[in-house]
Amino acid sequence: MDELQILNLADAPEHTEQVSRWLWEEWARADGYTLEEIIFRTRHSMLRDTVPQQLVALWNGQAAGTVALWRNDCKTRQDLSPWMAVLYVDPAFRSRHIGQALQRASIEAARALGRYDWLYLITELEDYYEKTGWEFVGDAPVGHGHTEKIYRYPL
Repeated sequence: MDELQILNLADAPEHTEQVSRWLWEEWARADGYTLEEIIFRTRHSMLRDTVPQQLVALWNGQAAGTVALWRNDCKTRQDLSPWMAVLYVDPAFRSRHIGQALQRASIEAARALGRYDWLYLITELEDYYEKTGWEFVGDAPVGHGHTEKIYRYPL
């Protein structure tokens, strides 16, 4: 039987390089960061009792995906915090509801902090997060004339 486990990366540091590689390949490389910079950043996001936190999904013990809690993920909305960020599932593990499990885990991790009313996210996706209970807040400028959608989830 297949088993999904979601851990704080601080409790599974052996997966730090894999998580960092996903973050680098999916987002940071295009912004000019090196893999080493992202590994450094990830190591310093491995907190338990505050933000930032990095979670890792393990499928039968193998790293399958990740999500983070960040203080901010939208430069134009510094008034909102915390944010669910960098939700990623390895292509080999998609269609197993791991993304939804990572969402739930990030919501529970934010709720466990006991100091926030809402968890936020920013995305280009249409009609995805509404299906899992997120509430549309509005559009935010992200540069070069583009906007992305901000959502919130009650904690």
